[in-house]
Amino acid sequence: MNSCCTQPVEVIAADQHHSESCCLVEEKTPAPARAECPLSGTLSRKVQRRTLEHLLKPERAAAIQKVQYYYCTEPACNVVYFSNEDVPFFATDDVSVKVFVKDQGAEVPVCYCFDWTRARIKQQIRETGKSTAALEIAREIKAGHCACDIKNPKGECCLGDVNMFVKEAMQNFS
Repeated sequence: MNSCCTQPVEVIAADQHHSESCCLVEEKTPAPARAECPLSGTLSRKVQRRTLEHLLKPERAAAIQKVQYYYCTEPACNVVYFSNEDVPFFATDDVSVKVFVKDQGAEVPVCYCFDWTRARIKQQIRETGKSTAALEIAREIKAGHCACDIKNPKGECCLGDVNMFVKEAMQNFS
């Protein structure tokens, strides 16, 4: 069980559990913690190799090199994974799932482990005036059911994105 799972559900739901390395098994590599995306110049964080291995389309997974990869968060950039070494990068078409930050579609997951899409969150807000997404996800995290490191393209917990999207959606329905 991850150490974050010992945190109260409310702490997890508020996305205040990262100090406990929840849902993220950090690889110890000598590579810099951050690198610039070769196309957008966006300063990006490391992502685990296992994330790429699980999320790249099978025909592209064979191209993974033994280097540190980074996840580009720039919405307008087509690059998802890149290295600061001279190897090919992986673009949105190379990934087997829709990437939340890069695809504004309604059916794109905000939470990849528990199927919370933009549409599902908006529908719940329309029907009830609120969203229980963060709380429900936090309960699942506490129960040890998340697999963010291999299901979420950014390789880490989704609650920051979930809380940001819920806040934005709530403002639009106010």
